[in-house]
Amino acid sequence: FPPVSPSVAAVCASMALSGRALLLCLCVGHLLQAHAKLQKSTLRLGRDTRRSAEWQYVGKFGFAIGQGTYEARLKETVPGSLPLGMPLQLEVYIDEDWPHVETMTEVCRKKERSRRTRDIAIGSEAGEWGPIAQGSIAQNVRPHVWYFAISDCRGMLKNGTYGLDFEIEFKQDGGSHFSVELQWATSANLLTLLGCSAFLWSFCRRSRSFLRRTGSLHPVIWSLGGVVILQYLAQCLHTGHLAIYRSDGQGSRGMELLSEVLFVLCQVIQSSLLVTIGMGYTLLQAKLHNTGFVLPICGLVALVHVLLVILDKAQSEASHRFTDHDGSTGWIFFGLRLAIYAWFLQAANGTARQGGLKLQAFIAKFRLAASLYFLAYPGTFLVMLLFAPYLREPVMESGLMVAQVISNVWLASLFLDRGAYFEASSLSASPLPGGGMPTFFKQE
Repeated sequence: FPPVSPSVAAVCASMALSGRALLLCLCVGHLLQAHAKLQKSTLRLGRDTRRSAEWQYVGKFGFAIGQGTYEARLKETVPGSLPLGMPLQLEVYIDEDWPHVETMTEVCRKKERSRRTRDIAIGSEAGEWGPIAQGSIAQNVRPHVWYFAISDCRGMLKNGTYGLDFEIEFKQDGGSHFSVELQWATSANLLTLLGCSAFLWSFCRRSRSFLRRTGSLHPVIWSLGGVVILQYLAQCLHTGHLAIYRSDGQGSRGMELLSEVLFVLCQVIQSSLLVTIGMGYTLLQAKLHNTGFVLPICGLVALVHVLLVILDKAQSEASHRFTDHDGSTGWIFFGLRLAIYAWFLQAANGTARQGGLKLQAFIAKFRLAASLYFLAYPGTFLVMLLFAPYLREPVMESGLMVAQVISNVWLASLFLDRGAYFEASSLSASPLPGGGMPTFFKQE
């Protein structure tokens, strides 16, 4: 990381403006999308000599208080393979009955728990969509998640299993496409994006001031800057995805995936930065002599996180999934974060033993603040499980975002302010002729 010119901070500021321009383009672009929500799936239904597939789950939606609506339709995957206009059944289940429905082994008895049943027919012409099956959900006590399934318990499909394309559109009372757990998402993410913009501008301004004082930006500041920019880009992409989702009910899977990847990368980079400092970098040594192995390990951890995100997004919609952290994916992230935290604690305690009272006092404060960040995911994950399924998404996302933002603010103050850490770490070393050298936290 060589010394940089004062123009670096100006470039950072321009990146903030570029991010806002990106958001503007995304918001304008979503106006060009088709205004129709389509939750699509392909299913196989029927029975043959090898198996029976008379019932299949096809989707869910959280309806808020009021009267919401749904519209569904079917068509053959292979035109001409089924009798034209043949009716099947669309069954609707409330969340209070769904756990029992899933445990029933006789699939055609599941209908006994259905609150509503509609006939839904295949198109009367080969390859055409059938007539729309419409229905409404009215509730006035609290929101509920409603589950939908297609069945052939009348035995219309007798000679084999057949591929069917299925589409369903959900609308809240008032016309919103957002399920109840996501109704907060657009406004909350827009506010978060504005807050990230303000913080990025402040960080660039303070970095420029630091550059003028010392003549260079330390690698830890570059690392934190990378975290801030990745988080900002992730937030722009996620807000853009929600803007598109608001109009067409589907959003952009590419933008959503890239947003999640960038967000987990900024978390891994920040965790790596904390571990490296905990091992004594900038406190007992100015170079990465004894901490160089941290980077390959953290690179491997980042790769695992990215692969988990990609595999999670590749999965089809499931009845038990309400967030990206449900199931085995969430528990793997839980274990990884605790393992990194244990690594950090061991490193920080070892560093404290090498110094005197001042270093031990600093490490105690640093360890406490870093622990809040490392434990944010495990803690929020466990708390999330205590809530109703439709409340887990806002609980998890808001908890992680608050932890990330607070950590960014804390580290920016630690690196850019002239406090005890600055004076005793390698951040105070000036590359200019006659510049001072750091005192470090020496043994007293």
